[in-house]
Amino acid sequence: MSLPKTRFLDSTLRSPLMHLPVRTAVFELEKARILFAPGSKLTPEQLREAGPVTDIVAPSLMHTAGMKAAAAAHPDARLRGPVGVREKHPELTWHGILGVDAWPFESELALIPLPGMPSLAESAFLHHASKALYLTDMVFNISEPKGLAAWAFFRMCGTYRRFAVSKLFLRYAKDRPALEAAAARIAALDFQHVIPSHGEAVLNDGKSRLLAAFRERRLVA
Repeated sequence: MSLPKTRFLDSTLRSPLMHLPVRTAVFELEKARILFAPGSKLTPEQLREAGPVTDIVAPSLMHTAGMKAAAAAHPDARLRGPVGVREKHPELTWHGILGVDAWPFESELALIPLPGMPSLAESAFLHHASKALYLTDMVFNISEPKGLAAWAFFRMCGTYRRFAVSKLFLRYAKDRPALEAAAARIAALDFQHVIPSHGEAVLNDGKSRLLAAFRERRLVA
C-alpha cells in the first residue's frame, strides 16, 4: 500500500488464541514527522526506520503499549496521547493531551475526538494529503483471521471476515448521542480511504463503505 506523505510499519500481536495485525503510520508533514500508533511489537530497528520523528501519537488508551519503546528510539520526540494517558503511563513525559491541549497539525492531520467513551478516549485522524481516515478500534477489516479463538472474538465483534464497526467498541460508549455526533462529523469529511489499525485498508471507496458500516450500527441515519 502506498499513500502520499505516508509510510507504514506493520506488526502482529501473536498468541495461540489470536493473531492481531497492528498498523503503525509515519506521516511526513511540512514541519513535523509523526509516528502514529506505534505497535508494541515493533523492533528498535523498525522504529528507527521511521526516520527523524518529531512527535509520537497514541490515538487511544488501548494503543499506548508501544509508546515507551518508541520514545526510547526517538528520545527527542514529543509524546501526545488521550485523556488518561498520564495516569496510565506516569513513567513517560507527555507533551500534549488529545482534545484538551492545542493540536498543532490540524491543517495537515485533522484530529476528530470520539467522545463519550472515557475508558477508550479514542480519536480519529484525517490525513489531508492522502485523503485517508485513520481509525483505531472502531472498525476492523481482517479477511483471514488466525488463531484458535479468532473466529469467536470477531464474531462477537460482528467483524468476522468483514469490514464493520466493532460491537465491542460500541459497548464502551457511555454517551451514545455524543458518539453519534462524532460519526456525523466524520460522515461530512472529505476522504477516500479508511485505514484501520487492525486489518486491510479500504482504498478508494472507503467513505461509502464506512458510512454503510455506520448505518448498520445506527450511528448515522
